[in-house]
Formats: sequence, C-alpha cells, structure tokens
Amino acid sequence: MARALSAARAYERTDVEEMSDDRFDRLRAAVLAYETANGLAASHGLHTAVGHGGAEGGDTKHAAPAGSLEKPGEEKVIEFAAQHPDAVVEPKIDGMALILRYKDGRLFSAARRGDGHTGESVIDKVRGVDGLPELAGEGDFEVRGELYLNDANKGTADALRAAAGKPPFRNARNGVAGMLAKDGSVYAGLFSFAAYSTTIRGDADHLEAMEELAGLGFTTARSLLPPSVLAAPDPMAAVAALGAERSELNFPIDGAVLKVPAAAERHALGEGARAPKWAVAYKYPPVEAPTVVEDIELDIGKTGRLSLRARFAPVDVDGSTIEYASLHNVRDLLRKDIRVGDTVMAYKANDIIPQIHLPRADLRTASSRPWEPPATCPRCGGGFDKSTELWRCPNPGCSVSGRISYAVSADAGLDIDGVGGAVGDALIEAGLVQDVSDLFRLTADQLAGLPLGTTDTGADRVLGAKNANKIRGRIEEAKSRPLNRVITALAMRYTGRTFGRRLAASFGTMDNLRAASVEELARVEGIGWTKAEVIHAGLKANGPVIDRLAAAGVNMGAPAPEGRDAGAPKLTTPDGGAMNVVITGSLKGSALGSLTRAAAQELIEANGGRAAGSVSSSTSLLVCAEPGSSKFLKAQQLGIRIVTPDEFAQMLDDGEG
Repeated sequence: MARALSAARAYERTDVEEMSDDRFDRLRAAVLAYETANGLAASHGLHTAVGHGGAEGGDTKHAAPAGSLEKPGEEKVIEFAAQHPDAVVEPKIDGMALILRYKDGRLFSAARRGDGHTGESVIDKVRGVDGLPELAGEGDFEVRGELYLNDANKGTADALRAAAGKPPFRNARNGVAGMLAKDGSVYAGLFSFAAYSTTIRGDADHLEAMEELAGLGFTTARSLLPPSVLAAPDPMAAVAALGAERSELNFPIDGAVLKVPAAAERHALGEGARAPKWAVAYKYPPVEAPTVVEDIELDIGKTGRLSLRARFAPVDVDGSTIEYASLHNVRDLLRKDIRVGDTVMAYKANDIIPQIHLPRADLRTASSRPWEPPATCPRCGGGFDKSTELWRCPNPGCSVSGRISYAVSADAGLDIDGVGGAVGDALIEAGLVQDVSDLFRLTADQLAGLPLGTTDTGADRVLGAKNANKIRGRIEEAKSRPLNRVITALAMRYTGRTFGRRLAASFGTMDNLRAASVEELARVEGIGWTKAEVIHAGLKANGPVIDRLAAAGVNMGAPAPEGRDAGAPKLTTPDGGAMNVVITGSLKGSALGSLTRAAAQELIEANGGRAAGSVSSSTSLLVCAEPGSSKFLKAQQLGIRIVTPDEFAQMLDDGEG
C-alpha cells in the first residue's frame, strides 16, 4: 500500500514516474483485494480520493468538485456501453487536468485539479497556450480540459533539457508536470489544451456545448478524434478504433472516455462520491496490436472444463510473436461478440499472458458470423453441465489426456518424466491408460514399440526399448511420492498443490482422507463448505482409482508416529496457528539442498506450516541463505525471525516451533 501511495504522489505532484500506469493499476487492485478479503477499512484514499490519495489541494477553490473518472475494467465498460448505446467517445489524453474560469470572456483563473476541491493556480504559466483563446464579451463560464504535450513539442522540450544537461522526460505527462513545476511560462508555447467539458451554455447537451467551444476557438478533445472513431457504429467499436489509431496520433493518450451526452440523462444518473455516474474511462493495455481471429478452438481440460482459445494471425506484441489467446468462458465470449474474421486488439496481460479484446465491429466483413457456442461436447457428443459459467463435460473419458498430463507433471503431480504429451496420448489411443492407476500396471514390453506418429519424412515413429525401460523405472520411483502429490494427481477439483498439501497434512493417510466427512474437510484452512462438498464427492467417485493405486504400492501416507509430541505440528505459532514460512534464495549446500522449491513447500505444509512467497507483516519465519537480500532486509525491518536452511532443517528434526 505504501508503494502505491508513493507512486500516486509522484505521479500527481512531480515529474518522476515511480512505476508504469499498468503496474500501478495492478498494485492498487491487489491492495483492494487484500483489504476486502481481510475486512480492512481503508483511510488512505488510494481507492476513493482524487489522484488515488496522491493529490494536494491549492490556493484556488473550484466552483464544483473535480473528480477523476472511474476506470472499472473492460467488462464494466462494456456493460456501460450496452446500457448507454448513445454514449460518445473521446480520447483520454495523458496530460494534466486544468480547470479554467472566464469572466466576460477573459481568462480569469486556471488551476490544477488538486484534491478535487482546491488546486494550485497556474494562470501565469498557461497564458498563450495553443487551444486556449482570449475572448471578449462571452460571459462567465468554466472550461475543463487537459494540458498536454504533443509529440513534436515533447521532442522540443527534451532538446531544451538536453542542452541544459538534463535527461529527457520519461513521458509526455511527466513533461507537463515538470515544466509547470519549474517555470511553466518559459514552456507555455509548447503546451496544448483540449477541452472536454464546459458550463458555457448551462444545461446544453455535451455535443452542443463542445461545438460552441470550438466555434470560439477552443480545441476540444472530440475534435482530435480520427475519422475512423467518429464513424464507428457503437461506443465499444469507437473505443477499439481509437486504440488501433493510438500509435498514429500526434499526442499521448492512455485510454478512452465514454460519456452520456444528454444533460437530462446526466442529471438522472447523478454523481458518485468520487466520479460522475454518467461517464467511465477505459484504460488501454500498455502495448497492443491489431490482428484477425482465424478460429475459435474448443477443448476439454483435465477436470472436464470446456476451454476456449482464439487462434489469430501471428502478431508482434512488445517484442514477441503471439498467435493464440485463451478466452474466459462462453458467456464472456458471447457478450464481447468476438467473431471469426474479426479484427481484434492483441496484448499481453501482466506483460506475459496473451489476450485479445475490443473486436472492431466497424471493420467487419460480410463473411464474419456471430460465434455459436457448442451444443454438445466436442469429444463425446454429450451434453454439458452448465450450472456454472465454466461449462463442463460430465463424461470422465473426455478429459483423460488432460488428467494424465496433469497427474505425471513435475510441478504438481507424480513427476513421471516422459509420459506426458505424445506418449501419454499414444497410451490412451492404444487403450492402455484410462486413469492414473493404469500407469502403474504398464510393463516395459507394453511401452516398447508404442506408436508415436510419423516423422517429417512419413516414417513411423515408435517408443524404443531403452526409453521404455527408463519410463518404467520412473513409474516405479513415483510410487514413493508424498501423499499430497498422490491427492493432486487424482485431478479432482480444488485439490491442486496448495490444498493437496493441506489435506495431506490434516489427515495423514488416504484412508483418513476418504473417511472424512464434509464437515471435517471444510475445517481445513481455505477449503470451506462448498469446496469440501466437491472434494468429498470427488474422493467417492475416485474410490476405485485410489484402490488400484494402493494395490500397486503407491504411497497412501502414514499415521503420525507415536511417542513424544506425536502428531504435534512443528511449524505452529504459540496460539496453535500455522506459521507462515517464506523460503528465499538457493538451498544448495545445505541439509535441504536436494529439495526442489515445490518439495520444500510440501515439507512446510506437512509440518503444519503455510508456505508463502513474499515477506509481509504476517510472515512468521524467513528461511534465507543470502543475508542482505531484499527479503532478508524486509524481514529484519519487520522483526521477523530469520534462519538458514540448515537451521530450518534442524528445527524440523528437533521439533522446535
């Protein structure tokens, strides 16, 4: 939270950018999610105050509050556009908000937005700015808009700074803040202004008011729109068209603003505590590129879930080529109305995950057709379970490939290298494997000669005897994997790595787990009643598989040893709660050196603790072999106990908590 507030203050008050807008938005969302989950009442203003709590007031009082628009994310913006199909779209210029007051047509005051009630006066720094005319006899009125640097003037400003031995501004918005903070009158000729609201005609509709301003010589935000945006058939098409034109504009934008134009409707919708309810802002991803959807592909995942994937013409996004993107669910796809043949914008969520958004309805061709959701499962032809937004095929046979790949994975499953992918699919095609227990009945002779398709020259490929023996040896080794991995390998819903470890630590043996009631399962940390019911049903459904695994000699856990402190968790707090344990740095060279990171997390959970990834005030223990690292220093600052990997191993061996 402190980092987010610091970044907000830097953004609002200085020419320093502590973090990108995209990173700031993700951090703010994470803070909000944490506070909501823990019932914390926030007083910092990060979510409610103008400028996210980073803005300061000034010497000029605004005639009416000056809030910042809500930026609710794509889904809510789509809903807003659907509810207000006549909404107009304007560029969200990346500059600095100004509130201007005219008396008898003369510029009387110019102030920054500040804290929404008062702002710093900058009138002596903005006289003569392009787009800001001096008038005569036009009465008293207010104009609000954005002070910004166009691309050419940003270059000029950077050249002036270079001549003075200073680095260029990080971006145009930083340039405006820095130039105003120092001596804006020197740079006034470089600034531009675009108006986005006014009181010049009282309750006139927005478009009429903007036309009035334009007639008086003001530049309006709407007048800067490219023709493709003005010609778009609906608000979201206009948002998409503006995003596609972003790189061709000669001024900086970071999003689009959707506004209800009619004054009467605005009055009916009213104002929120921080922003008007008749307008929203859409933030564009940091880097995106247009591409064309070639197909929407369907598959069934390991738990039977219908997965949707868009395949599109390969496109370069921020230095990497992407051609596929996962889609959320049927309802989301229908709501966004993404069609095969549509031009869409591709980007990488969190700079990693390929995504698409904003179908360009204005560029649709006659061959484009609305996407129809599948009536039946693409594998078995049966019906779907549609009780949730994530459709599932109830036929277990449809998700065998996904379940086997998951069961043998090194990350979460039994770590049987060589059985995933082509080998796993070949075993299923040959009828040798239908569930994870079948793997332990395979012989080397069954594996050897397994058909694996053809080579590039058309020759048949088969699994050789040498590799077959290696795989058989790895299957044998997998029998001794810890119980939590056996639980996770069953690929039941809600039994991934974290809950697999917690279930194993809570019940100790598979027999105990299978005998547990829904109520007992629900008491495991983080599970609750709803998940417990699903896990309970999954264990019953997988009873025959578990029986076959046990018969094959797969580890089914062991009861806690009797004697001193039998069954007492070793990583618990004095009040009996789980210790939050963070491991950072390499474990090599210590008594824990042979453990992978996943195995170390399993060890923590098996001893009653909770594995965490970052140091916070709730951390109980940091295992660190690197004094001076960032996590080490933070733990020191917070007064958290720090031990070496060898000391941690000794704790577990001695039973010290």
